[in-house]
Amino acid sequence: MGIAVSRDCATAPQPGQQTETLFQNKKQIKKHPYSLSSLFKAQEHNLKTKIFIRFPRTLFATEDALEFCKHQLVARIQATYKSCLGRREYVKKRQAAIKLEAHWRGALARKAIQRRKWAVRIIRKFIKGFISRNKPLCPDNEEFIVFVRKNYILNLRYHLPKTVLDKSWLRPPGILENASDLLRKMCVRNLVQKYCRGITAERKAMMQQKVVTSEIFRGRKDGYTESLNQPFANSRINEGDINPKVLQLISHEKIQYGVPVIKYDRKGFKARQRQLILTQKAAYVVELAKIKQKIEYSALKGVSTSNLRDGILVIHVSPEDKQKGDAVLQCGHMFEAVTKLVMLVKKENIVNVVQGSLQFFISPGKEGTIVFDTGPEEQIYKNKNGQLTVVSGRLWEGSKPFYRM
Repeated sequence: MGIAVSRDCATAPQPGQQTETLFQNKKQIKKHPYSLSSLFKAQEHNLKTKIFIRFPRTLFATEDALEFCKHQLVARIQATYKSCLGRREYVKKRQAAIKLEAHWRGALARKAIQRRKWAVRIIRKFIKGFISRNKPLCPDNEEFIVFVRKNYILNLRYHLPKTVLDKSWLRPPGILENASDLLRKMCVRNLVQKYCRGITAERKAMMQQKVVTSEIFRGRKDGYTESLNQPFANSRINEGDINPKVLQLISHEKIQYGVPVIKYDRKGFKARQRQLILTQKAAYVVELAKIKQKIEYSALKGVSTSNLRDGILVIHVSPEDKQKGDAVLQCGHMFEAVTKLVMLVKKENIVNVVQGSLQFFISPGKEGTIVFDTGPEEQIYKNKNGQLTVVSGRLWEGSKPFYRM
């Protein structure tokens, strides 16, 4: 659509001037009767396709708006073109990605098929090996037997016994029973050698004492089983706890063992705190700075105790050796004290484990009786018959023994 004026001529043509221009040649109109209608049609077309602006400022504002809109039109054209290019690039990349994914998934599927086929072959082979596991070695069961051996050895290394007393052992399969027995013997032999090399002289002596204790009390006295895990001590009394006067009196003998005891009088059965000291030649019952009784091992006749959980022990002496009488003692470490005494005396079968009661020597021609019984509480008292009654508490399930043996 054109514009009728420019910047040089900003006013529209006058109506009279336009008419004069249109009809200035009347001869031409007469010669061409249809030219008038054509002329009016052309004029009408110009009026529809052209804009006639009266004021110059309107023209200038229109041109400025056109210049401003050019940048927006260019930006839209560029955006449309770039989006078209980007869409084409995206379609190409998407098609390429789809092809890559399809090829990769196909490769993974082929690998999975190969893996499943391999697993099927292995499972079939092991099933055949399990069926023929008891047959002689052949291609059908060779791999299965090798796998079973390897698996058993690998599991066995985590379940080996840690000590000599540990008797646990991993149960072997049927085809490895002989090999398992050989391995178990080798393991036990190795543990024994390791234990023997690491044992000290002091512990070896204590274990020898435990062996003597087992020969004396095993299966004969209650509380022996509970005493197995309690190690023996060299002495329960330090030299500083013994009165210097007593040490001076027995200085010619070496003290082997000492333990605090309770001594009961032979007549009134009154309890008194004493110390039992064992030397190389004799046993001494000591009261503070005084030796109350000396029992030489040559005059020792035997040692008696009950089959219950009391700590009572009676040291029997020979009446011909001018001894005061048998010593009735109560000791918290009875198993330990009796074992030490037996090993120092070097006599076998001098310990007597009795049931019910026992007789002890008081003086020439006179004997006393100790009665052993069980009850809800531990107690020691003199009964109406003048006998010493020792009541041991019953060991209920979950309870602890009263005396430390």
